[in-house]
Amino acid sequence: MTAAREAAGGDPRATLDPATRERDVRPIVARPRPGLSAGAITLTAIAAAALLFGLLEERRRAAVVPAVAPSGAAEVVAAPPPLMIPPAPPTPAPSRAVAPSAPEPHPMSAPVAPAVSTHARTPAGATGPSVGTPAPAPAKTPSTPAAPPRVAPGQALIVDTSAPPDVDHGTDAAADEKNGAGRQPVLSTSRARATMLANRATTVAQGTLIPAVLETGFDSTSPGFARALVQRDVRGFDGTRVLIPRGSRLIGDYGSDTQRGQNRAVILWSRLIRPDGVTIAIGSPAADPVGRGGVRADVNTHFLERFSGAILQSVLDLGVTMAGRGSRSPVIVALPGAGSRVAATVPATGSDIVPTLRVPPGRSVGVFVARDLDFTESEAAR
Repeated sequence: MTAAREAAGGDPRATLDPATRERDVRPIVARPRPGLSAGAITLTAIAAAALLFGLLEERRRAAVVPAVAPSGAAEVVAAPPPLMIPPAPPTPAPSRAVAPSAPEPHPMSAPVAPAVSTHARTPAGATGPSVGTPAPAPAKTPSTPAAPPRVAPGQALIVDTSAPPDVDHGTDAAADEKNGAGRQPVLSTSRARATMLANRATTVAQGTLIPAVLETGFDSTSPGFARALVQRDVRGFDGTRVLIPRGSRLIGDYGSDTQRGQNRAVILWSRLIRPDGVTIAIGSPAADPVGRGGVRADVNTHFLERFSGAILQSVLDLGVTMAGRGSRSPVIVALPGAGSRVAATVPATGSDIVPTLRVPPGRSVGVFVARDLDFTESEAAR
């Protein structure tokens, strides 16, 4: 059967009976033709690899070794040519010192005689033109430059000696304005004489600190008046009498001239009223309980009011910049002065706004006595 199949060209259908071929439903598959063996394929691959290796090796050698020898290679000199040594410079001839020649004498010229006028002298009393010797020109006096005005390096110290030496500070009512808050210290260089403090039992000396508590509030928006109550008894200089009893009332005033960075309220106490009706012009500034100038206050800096104009201008500039940018363009076009023209309509009031100081009622304060307070007459009337 195999021989018949091979005779039919490898087609298995040729060996089947025609009747059986029609009834058989099995597929008819021919066997594959025999190919190269595994050994032949291996030898072929080895030969191809050896051929490829030989070609690559030959190409590498051709790239490393030049195919043509350089021209004149046989004429290369084994040793370099000798160096050229320059000749030595000639030795300079010794110079001979030449003696200086004597100066030639110059002939001195004879003095020239003064010219004598050939005109005849005019007799006395005769009229006629006369030639006189011109008068010498006056010598010029060198002008001395005027000294610049002297400028004092600092503030001049002025001492007022017109006031009498003995001044009673306890009865000077005109010193209220001079002893107020904000008074600059005055340096006096006049001679000081020691004196005895008069009425020590009935005098509250300068520098005494009177503790008090505020009855009214403080607001620096507008000027106004303040009132406080004394917390403790204040005795005289020798401590024998109570001159300012507890419950005495202090009357003062304050202004609205607040400055940037200020955080302490300035109050000037002008009058003190005791519970028994005795009153005195105290004229002393307010202080805190430890004697520092001013009263600690709550500060409102008005941040939004001061910087709202600058914030609005920045927002307007940003809006104008974003409006000038295209929807698909990556480039931002800023129009110069576009935001400034819009922001020019915004009133620039930030620089005029000053902080507001507020002190609530009930805060502890102090009164720094600026001058001697004499209660002699009131104590004598009791």
